[in-house]
Amino acid sequence: MPKTYLFDMDGTLVDTFHLIYESFNEALAENGKRRLTKAEFDRELFGKHIDSALYKLIGPITEKELAAIMKAFSAAWSKRLGEVKVFKSVPLTLQRLKAAGFKLGVVSTSPRDVIEKTLETTGISKYFDIIIGAEDAAEKKPHCEPVVHAFNALGMGPEEAVYVGDTIYDIQAGHSAGCYTVLLLNKYNKDVLESERPDRVVTDLSELLENERK
Repeated sequence: MPKTYLFDMDGTLVDTFHLIYESFNEALAENGKRRLTKAEFDRELFGKHIDSALYKLIGPITEKELAAIMKAFSAAWSKRLGEVKVFKSVPLTLQRLKAAGFKLGVVSTSPRDVIEKTLETTGISKYFDIIIGAEDAAEKKPHCEPVVHAFNALGMGPEEAVYVGDTIYDIQAGHSAGCYTVLLLNKYNKDVLESERPDRVVTDLSELLENERK
């Protein structure tokens, strides 16, 4: 039986597709790089590892350049925090899971400060017992380390954890960590079902409140 629910953030808890696109392009422009088209961003970058994706899109970049781009992204994102929206059912779902005694966490590849500011601004930070960001694990999703780090810190085993996300990396990370996996299906990720087999598929997080797994 699950005792903890771990969530990806972007595209799972909060609707940030357009805001991430605009913030990232602002960061690229500030560092003398070309603007990405929406199609490029959706196909190559959203939900993927930024360093490897950028190399494919704009050519080789140094670690110093990548750090500068990520710093500019964080600043651009902070300016747009007021525009971030949680998905409609998220606050009530988190509230009820918390009231039922589940431990809750966020496991994301975003920088920790971005995660914390986003959760605080949207009013849902109070529900989470742990936050795992880019700085908190040596490996990134789809490696299992960030997810394992989260449930270990909560004193749980993999059989007690559910990982909920919207990308192929989320499902792969959850599977490799030994967790029960839930894919939040949206217009961007139907291809995940072609290559991965999440334990459950939902179209709204409120479905997690149902008594029986499907």
